[in-house]
Amino acid sequence: MEQEKWFTESRESEPKVNEVIVDFFRHGQSAYTNEGRDLTEKGEEQVRESAEKIVEGIDPEKEIVVLWSSPARRAQGSSEILKEVLDQRGIDIHKKSAISSMRNFDQKDKEYFTELFKEFEAQQSPFDVTYARDPRFQEKSDKFESQPEVRERAGRVFNAIDYLARHAKLENKKLHIIGASHFEFLNPVMEDIFGYKVEEGQGMRYGEGMRIFFDYDSVRKETKISAEFRGERKDNIIFDKGKRKFIVEK
Repeated sequence: MEQEKWFTESRESEPKVNEVIVDFFRHGQSAYTNEGRDLTEKGEEQVRESAEKIVEGIDPEKEIVVLWSSPARRAQGSSEILKEVLDQRGIDIHKKSAISSMRNFDQKDKEYFTELFKEFEAQQSPFDVTYARDPRFQEKSDKFESQPEVRERAGRVFNAIDYLARHAKLENKKLHIIGASHFEFLNPVMEDIFGYKVEEGQGMRYGEGMRIFFDYDSVRKETKISAEFRGERKDNIIFDKGKRKFIVEK
């Protein structure tokens, strides 16, 4: 019900366009504090560097900017840095939203995950690699979201973006969504489209972003999807709503 409420509110309040630019980036490096995981000084630098690159590509005369973020503190902090950079460049923000479907996956048992993260940090073992391939994270649990559950959650976000591209309109302008999220949300998208392998250390780095374009063709009644990441561009992408994954057509 919470997701349905957010989606209904988004349809009514987001600007109406037929082309959507999406910049999703991983939050900056974080560390445990008394209040949870907060950005470190290094994490703030990572996000600011990414934010500068994103802002350079914005045309305020032709784009309407909205900010989305996971409700997690480290993602919210990353979004605030982005907002500062946008404000410094004089770029207006139409709306700033915390999107529950972009949240971190450790909500069920935070105490369990706090200890688990500390264990992996002590072993200097990248948790994104373990989460992507360890069998224990592929099945439902009462302590965390499994990877298939996270993919389904991410699918709801991309379905909503596709809906905006298909049904919204604004005269000669584009909707530019910039979102701060987490590795478990972004890595599967990166793997689907660009083929990088998390287990080979190629997963999304702190502060790193990926740009995806959703361009609705009102004549053919279809959404054209393309993406840019690490200097590479992919076209002819479709989003399989049933499998909740992106597919690059040959």
